[in-house]
Amino acid sequence: MDTQIKGFADSMYEQSFVESAVSTRADTTSLLKQRTAKRTAKTPIRESEINGIVKFQVQHIERCLAARLESYERAYEETGKVPTEEELEEILAELKTIGDLQVKHSSSFIDNFLRARRAQVQSDPEQSLLEGCAEAHDRVLRTWKNWGEKIRIKEVAPAKIKAAAKPPAQTVAETQPIQDEAVPMEKQRSNRTLFAYYWCFFKRLGNECNRTWRGELAAALLTATGAYLLIHRVSAVAWTSFKSEGLSMVIAVWSIALWHVLRTPWLLHKEASSAGGGIRRVHWGHGLFGIVVLAGVLAGSGLYARKQLAKPIAPVMAAPYVEPKNSLRKRTLGLANDLNVFLGERWSKRPPGHGPDTLKYDQATLDLYMKFYKSRMVGILQELQDKGLDTGLLGAPSGAPSRFLLPDEIRQLRDLAYHLDEKGNVVKF
Repeated sequence: MDTQIKGFADSMYEQSFVESAVSTRADTTSLLKQRTAKRTAKTPIRESEINGIVKFQVQHIERCLAARLESYERAYEETGKVPTEEELEEILAELKTIGDLQVKHSSSFIDNFLRARRAQVQSDPEQSLLEGCAEAHDRVLRTWKNWGEKIRIKEVAPAKIKAAAKPPAQTVAETQPIQDEAVPMEKQRSNRTLFAYYWCFFKRLGNECNRTWRGELAAALLTATGAYLLIHRVSAVAWTSFKSEGLSMVIAVWSIALWHVLRTPWLLHKEASSAGGGIRRVHWGHGLFGIVVLAGVLAGSGLYARKQLAKPIAPVMAAPYVEPKNSLRKRTLGLANDLNVFLGERWSKRPPGHGPDTLKYDQATLDLYMKFYKSRMVGILQELQDKGLDTGLLGAPSGAPSRFLLPDEIRQLRDLAYHLDEKGNVVKF
């Protein structure tokens, strides 16, 4: 055998062998983990678990045999060479050697595994492996034989083609009968025009509707009855109940008719693809009925679509505007309320008369006002003036910014807030 083919096949087989060994080890480990989870380590191994391990080894041997044969097939295919009879026999002998070797390795693995766990085995592992691999050996042998037969056929076919004599050239007189014979065959074929197809469609549609109309009408009546009973419990108006019942029945009939329209092309295709390849004959009256059914489906769909499109689209209602907490109007009213509470508390505790204590108390009140309210007052008055509102004495240089407000001036501040809307725009009365 060519060393290049041998090396290529060996590299492919080695990769497949490693993958199979890893898969077998993973399956065995998973089986042992399941056993550990269910029982303790002292629990003896059951016969079913031993059979499972044997099964994994049998699968490994089968994969090795198939991979060895496939590696040679791929090697010859990639190099473009054809194996000889001696090379085929050499490949078969190597397959047998690999099978025996893998059986010995798997048997040794099972024996060591059972000795380590002191398990008693009723049957011979090697015999079990040989029995399990019998089908794999036969399958690989059949594949090897088929491969050899294909090679022999490919070698024999070119020789037959070369040995065959060329057919004599046909003259015009000889080709004319062939054309004459082809004409009747063309006449025997059915004229599959567009009109003929749709006429078959209408006839089959009418035939299907005529065949199943009794059961479908009963289903529509049951649907209408159920709709009537459901609506009658909600609405006591008889006309509304009967109207809903009729609409439900019409929708049910329309749905069934639409189902037939969609199903009929599939039925025609199924008949054309059957063994006979023909379409059964249907009376022409069913074609007229099919046209009526299709027209009803299209008309119902059009009326429903027109009704839905004619409905006015409800305008999208914008969300109501929510005045922010820091709007100019709210800040102005808040300042007026805070000043009213502040001055009310201070005036309630003011000493009577006009003595030194009273003057000292008033100065303390002014200091508190300047500390906590002056900056707010100045900013708000400036914004009100920017809006075009007349702040009067509140905006004077010697007015509110330089002293605390009197009750009348607080009332004037509230009036200025009422001249603004929630968006800060000026409202003119």
